Amino acid sequence: MRHYLIPLAVLLAGCGAKAQDQDQERSENSASNDSAVLFADANPIYVNQHGFSPESHKLAFYRGELDSPATWSLHNENGDVVLDGVTEPVGYSETAQQHLNKIDFSDFDTPGDGYYLTVRGTNSPYFDIARDLYKSLKYDALAYFYHARAGVPIETPYVSAEHARPAGHTNEVVTCFKGEDLWGTKWPGCEYELDVTGGWYDAGDHGKYVVNAGISTWTLLNAYEQFGESFTDGKVNIPEAGNGVNDLLDEARYNIEWMLSMQVPDGTTMKLPVGKQESGKSLELTEVDASGMAHHKVHDETWTGNIMPHEDEETRYLYPPSTGATLNLAAIGAQCARIWREIDPEFSERCFESATKALNATQESPDIYGYNNFDGGGPYGDGDFLDEKKWALYEYNLTNQVLGAGSEAVLPAPSNNLSAPGFNNTELLALLSTRQTNPISEDTIISSADNFLLDTAQEKLHFPYYSERYHWGSNSALTNRAIVLGTAYQLTGEQKYRDGVVDLMDYLLGRNPTGYSYITGYGDKPYKNPHHRFWAKSQIGDRPEPPAGVLSGGPNNTNMSDPVAEKLKGKCAAQTCYVDDHGAWTLNEVTINWNAPLVWMAAFLDATEP
Repeated sequence: MRHYLIPLAVLLAGCGAKAQDQDQERSENSASNDSAVLFADANPIYVNQHGFSPESHKLAFYRGELDSPATWSLHNENGDVVLDGVTEPVGYSETAQQHLNKIDFSDFDTPGDGYYLTVRGTNSPYFDIARDLYKSLKYDALAYFYHARAGVPIETPYVSAEHARPAGHTNEVVTCFKGEDLWGTKWPGCEYELDVTGGWYDAGDHGKYVVNAGISTWTLLNAYEQFGESFTDGKVNIPEAGNGVNDLLDEARYNIEWMLSMQVPDGTTMKLPVGKQESGKSLELTEVDASGMAHHKVHDETWTGNIMPHEDEETRYLYPPSTGATLNLAAIGAQCARIWREIDPEFSERCFESATKALNATQESPDIYGYNNFDGGGPYGDGDFLDEKKWALYEYNLTNQVLGAGSEAVLPAPSNNLSAPGFNNTELLALLSTRQTNPISEDTIISSADNFLLDTAQEKLHFPYYSERYHWGSNSALTNRAIVLGTAYQLTGEQKYRDGVVDLMDYLLGRNPTGYSYITGYGDKPYKNPHHRFWAKSQIGDRPEPPAGVLSGGPNNTNMSDPVAEKLKGKCAAQTCYVDDHGAWTLNEVTINWNAPLVWMAAFLDATEP
């Protein structure tokens, strides 16, 4: 059994998804020709290994030594040629550092299993052409969250016997961290305890973070608002099935209850770091009224190795409240209040009260930041709360309208050129929520989607994302773009937006230069070794591989701070900086905020199939 400790240098740079987009320890990589040999043995035909809907467009790509056309053929499961053509050279890809040729077989629409393409004597992975292609994926992707539940046993028949495990962190009644942090700040602790049992483990470790829980929960609730009929009671295999409530809401509520429990009690004063302060140095603490704020996170005092949740004996603490966490609680509390207003009025009222307290608290303390100054967990820091403030205000105002609880507020205008949502970039969430009630929101969503589609022309693999710098959790940038594109399709009915989502899913399922499907259990060659304490078969033989439907963080050439990724520095292009290795936490971690948009994406493709 291999246990490992995280080096201090990694602690300072953040760990796991917690450092996503922080860029505090960026590695400036200049990929060399060595990138060409990383996946030299990978199948040179890049295709969605799961399959295609009959009426969708169908693209694949061939990696060649020269930028020249070649004859291709499409075969059925019997080996018969059912279509052929000539590849279209698309040029040299800077993101993959390869010459690529496009194969377009969109005109073929006959359903069947076991199709494959052949180019220059090489057969592609098998794939299907079928209806209901993503029906199972949306449920498998959602099942991730049941697997990630804290405080309860994960049991059969809701999971397979190998994935069942005892409850971890039960009766989690904890107090505030007291003592000296990694930067020498002396924290006085607090005089109360909170019962914060439950919620979802954030990633492969055992931490729980209000900030990342916010966008993850919002995404599932937004999926409910758009595709809720797919998750009606009894559709999903969870303990709450049969209780008369939509299963997607049952799963989301499990985490919302935990988020509500992280709120600071009324009448609490606390010493907190006010205003932006220099990283790496002892923080100056000022006594403030912290009533209604949200604790940023709860996790172990120090990082753990490959132990299961119920084996964790580390002391756990509440860590200081932050404005970012408080705005996340306000936004989710407001969203919860309007969704549950008829389903469970008492819970709706509780959510709205919590949201109101949280918003008021951010007026009192608008600039309390989270830092990477504690062992045992990541920072989920953010240097700008304007986007969270807009998100919370838009959600709260929309709920006020729905509940008839007050007059409409004057809301701040949306920013221009919005990027895809992320845990520290939440403004588009506000517009997606108000897409049907605010013309400005609709216009901004469509213009953002149009901007994303512009990348398709530049990206040689033909999907709406282009960058020569892939960040930690790059696959989540794609899935979150899919939410914006999918919503633009819902608003306009224009096929180009749905095609963009199809292209993004194709990339995730194998139309990429690694030869991997980045979703477990789907495709000819799905990855199998996420950075996870429990799903760790390659490290500990009696542990399982991951269940189906789990999204890998994917390629990353900007922060290569784990021992596996470190060996790739200077040897890979943006799309080839990837290894399917348990120890590669910067490349192969899994998290709630990456799987939530996968649920949305799969539900969208299933609901809008022609």
